[in-house]
Amino acid sequence: MTFDPPNRKTSATPFPEINVNAGALSLEEWDEPVAKKTTPAPAVSATPAAPLQSQSPTPPSQQELTGHDIAYLNPKEFRNAHLGLEFYAPGSWKEVKNSRSLHLLDAATGTKLEANGFAREGISIEKWVGMRLHIVDKEMPHFKQVTKPTVIKGENWGSRVQGIVAEYKGIQPGDTEESHLLICCMRTDSMLVSIAITAKASVFTIKRPVYNWIFSRSDMVMPVAAGSAAAKSSAAASAGSSNGNARSTTLADSVSSVQYASADGHDVGRLAIGQRLLILGILFYFVLAAWVNSMDFSSRVEILGLCCLGLMTIFSSLLGFFRLAGGFGWSAVKTLFMFILSFIPLVNIILMVSYNMKATARIKEDGYKVGFLGAREAIPDDNHDLRNIFLVSLALTACLFAVSGKIIKPPKEDPVAEFSPPDNRYSISMPGTPIEQEAPAAEGVFNNHTYSVTSGKIQYAITSFDLAVRPADPTYFLDTIKAGMVGQGKGKISVINENSIQVEGNAGRSVTLSAPGAVKKVDFFLVGKTVYIIEAGAPKEMANSPKIAAFFESFHTN
Repeated sequence: MTFDPPNRKTSATPFPEINVNAGALSLEEWDEPVAKKTTPAPAVSATPAAPLQSQSPTPPSQQELTGHDIAYLNPKEFRNAHLGLEFYAPGSWKEVKNSRSLHLLDAATGTKLEANGFAREGISIEKWVGMRLHIVDKEMPHFKQVTKPTVIKGENWGSRVQGIVAEYKGIQPGDTEESHLLICCMRTDSMLVSIAITAKASVFTIKRPVYNWIFSRSDMVMPVAAGSAAAKSSAAASAGSSNGNARSTTLADSVSSVQYASADGHDVGRLAIGQRLLILGILFYFVLAAWVNSMDFSSRVEILGLCCLGLMTIFSSLLGFFRLAGGFGWSAVKTLFMFILSFIPLVNIILMVSYNMKATARIKEDGYKVGFLGAREAIPDDNHDLRNIFLVSLALTACLFAVSGKIIKPPKEDPVAEFSPPDNRYSISMPGTPIEQEAPAAEGVFNNHTYSVTSGKIQYAITSFDLAVRPADPTYFLDTIKAGMVGQGKGKISVINENSIQVEGNAGRSVTLSAPGAVKKVDFFLVGKTVYIIEAGAPKEMANSPKIAAFFESFHTN
């Protein structure tokens, strides 16, 4: 393996540019055998019966690298079409499924390999290393750099690929043993990729030649466009078994922005998350508005369901805004200013459209397809914002439900008593004291009186009026009354049940009307020239209440 300085370019970026010179092109023991090796490497059998040849393809020149025989590792090739990355690693290492990056785990030693990257042209290798190491230094202070960034050459890179390696050392949170972090930053004219290997110090000392060999066998080819059929096929073919122990506070897990940070400072992962949450917040809002217009405000369960959706709408919008702010790289002052503007009507709509357009453009620049709900492929697999929003909203709603049971008391129900109007023309059992409602004047109608009362969730009413002349066709007259009741709802009232009835030998009708969130049962009949209308309205779940049935059965004329 050889080292040589890359062609450096100068540019102004928020990230420091690594200064690599000829005097810095060395890495202790990088290309050397393990110290005090006393026996030569065993030869690799070239016969067809060799285990390596029978189990997996063997990369060339594996014996002379690092002075070790690595045939016993049973090397296996790993690929990620989205990154255009190909490399060999020990066959015992298992791939942890992740569609946009490549994660490997050596369960025996706890070693983790994480490869991440994105499409970007015109970025020098020095600037790329500066971006990576800047974020590691900022977000992972427990790791300290122990070697200068060093230029390396892979076996098949030629002039296509440039690479620089940096080494860190430190104790990770929750650990007692020191760990090493080895980062190899690679670039081509169109792609930037990094491979990070994290291992315990005791393992790193022994396995370092293996890690060097992995870097040397890495190669970058033309990546498959995100969302294409080839990409999906490649991702499906390379999907490995999932292992819960694969997560730790290593490069990709501790700094999700490292995986998706772009050269101009924006964070593709956060932009994709923020855009999706804002879109969902808007959709939740429209569902919420439609629900409010048709809900039954007397139903405690429905009110709490509305509260849960309302909380999800608020949390999705707020978190989506701050995710976008982080993705755009806004300062705290600008974030606060834009947040205040978001509460101004019309201005917030204009800003939201602007956010979405800018996020879409930047996400597409990184090669991701943006659909109706945003760029699914650009969202990190370890992001659970939407799940957390749902769980928090559900938990708060459950707390509200428990509290409301103690605070919100059921409506008071008055004792039932027999009621008769002043003229004593009828009697009916109703709770409490009915109140007479003002009746509108109508031609040909006399002595029009309506008495109503609300007890609990049920509203009771009875109306009586006299006609100047008894209708010649009672059936037609009753049909007219029913049509008038339905017409009052202006399309929101419908008949769900209708029967002909007899009340004390007088013809009548019994209808059940449906309105948003409620039902109303109405009996009306004609006695001589007098019309009686008995009504009871209640929430839909109380339509068959015995109290309503008792109310209708108690009516009789005097």
